[in-house]
Amino acid sequence: MGKKTLIQIILFTFLIVITFLVFKVYYNIENSDTLLNKENQIEKNKEIKEIKKDEKNLIQNISYTANNNKGDIYLLLAEIGEIYLDNPDLMFLTKVDGKITLKDGEIITVNSDFANFNTKTFETTFINNVIVKKSDEVVTGSELYLVLEEKENIAEESNQKDKNLIRVSRNVFYTKPGYTLSADILEIDLITKDIKIYMSDKYKKVIATTEIE
Repeated sequence: MGKKTLIQIILFTFLIVITFLVFKVYYNIENSDTLLNKENQIEKNKEIKEIKKDEKNLIQNISYTANNNKGDIYLLLAEIGEIYLDNPDLMFLTKVDGKITLKDGEIITVNSDFANFNTKTFETTFINNVIVKKSDEVVTGSELYLVLEEKENIAEESNQKDKNLIRVSRNVFYTKPGYTLSADILEIDLITKDIKIYMSDKYKKVIATTEIE
């Protein structure tokens, strides 16, 4: 075999090896990119499904109206409502405004950051930064429970012990021109309009502060 022929064989073999290596590297990169794209698409599909799932549970611009057999009207508004999957009658509300118009025309407003709301019984628990306004009286607290029976049969079905009641609890401050009271619990009877202020611990006393002009 001549020297020239040997050189040609070596060069041809080298060319085949280089071609094989280039093809293999390119093929692996392409497969990796394809696999990565598929994984990204799967993640995107999961995100889309989660978003759609969340959207199905969320309702914007909530508005509910109820009345009791005494003629009082309860209006509840919220920016967002989330339905509990395990109990469709319950909703978690965000940025909540409540308005109670009593039979004689007096108005009580309630505002809070959040609330748990029963769409069947209209029981509402306002949570965080609770503010209650009634004529010249203002009540603030951490939590407020409100029950305003809509109909007698609904009240009986829910076994409600409290009816037509507002109960503010934890860090309660009651302010009226001339004085301020701080206590654990404040209750307003929507029928008699009586206000009851007391401490959870019977050995502690309600603190009253008088404003002197």
